[in-house]
Amino acid sequence: MMQKVPVLIGIAGHVKNVRYPLEYGKTVVVGRSRSVDLSLQQMDSYLNMTDKEREEDRAVRTVSGRHFEVTMYNLKAVEIVNLSPNGTYVDGKPVDRLLVDDLAQKSHEIAFGLAERMKLAMEEVADDRS
Repeated sequence: MMQKVPVLIGIAGHVKNVRYPLEYGKTVVVGRSRSVDLSLQQMDSYLNMTDKEREEDRAVRTVSGRHFEVTMYNLKAVEIVNLSPNGTYVDGKPVDRLLVDDLAQKSHEIAFGLAERMKLAMEEVADDRS
């Protein structure tokens, strides 16, 4: 059985190709710190770098330890909250706190740091309960 749920989809930077389905009422924190739900330091592209490459990767340093969080209250209310002094951008505009209520109609791009881009979109995922 398939169901449509909001999914964070990495489209550029270290998060590219990451898929993270959101769950009702659960807040997902995205950032550089290893202690967040979606950590740049846990991504394959980062883990596969040499220490020297990591040292030279300035884009990673523009991502805060806790950069932004996303909470799905329901399909018409997904909240994106900036946690970083470097800013979080949704569809090209800086946001402090944004309630997305039109995910059923369109996806939104979340940009953070110099190179990281994610898309928040509705996607079919397998329902584990079936």
